[in-house]
Amino acid sequence: MIVLGIDPSSTSTGYGLIEEVRQRQYRYLDCGCIRPGAGLAFEDRLVFIYDHLAQLLTQCTPDAVAVESTFFGKDAAAAAKLGQARGVILLAARKAGRPIAHYPPAEVKKSVVGHGRATKEQVRFMVCRLLALKELPRSLDASDALAIALCHCFQPGRHLPPPSARRRPEVEALLQRVVRR
Repeated sequence: MIVLGIDPSSTSTGYGLIEEVRQRQYRYLDCGCIRPGAGLAFEDRLVFIYDHLAQLLTQCTPDAVAVESTFFGKDAAAAAKLGQARGVILLAARKAGRPIAHYPPAEVKKSVVGHGRATKEQVRFMVCRLLALKELPRSLDASDALAIALCHCFQPGRHLPPPSARRRPEVEALLQRVVRR
């Protein structure tokens, strides 16, 4: 099973791709960040994130997408922007027909490090150990995304939704008619 983990952001969306080769044995495939230009308008950054993620989903065809839930800090405007970035990420994954799982930051940290208040550096260290990486991921956003993918793999009783839970052809046809109007 191939899992794409995503750490949402409007400035640096991290992604991490892993494969579960056997139970509790994982293989690193890829990681990186989708970084829209700083000079882009916010709406254009959202389009940039969507386009790049849609391309990644097409190229990698993961079996599941795991996305970190929105963290609500003290800054309401930042939380709103993060929510909008997360929305285009969910849209890209759903349009690609991939099942989506959501994990809060503390759950990701606990599953990978052992406690929910781990630092980003501790998460990156454990990701490297669990995936037997020889080099640290360059970005903390990318290592967080790998941790999100690992968190999904660690879930007890985790199963992919049956094909019937994915977008059915008749639903897809209905959506296409609505879009053409």
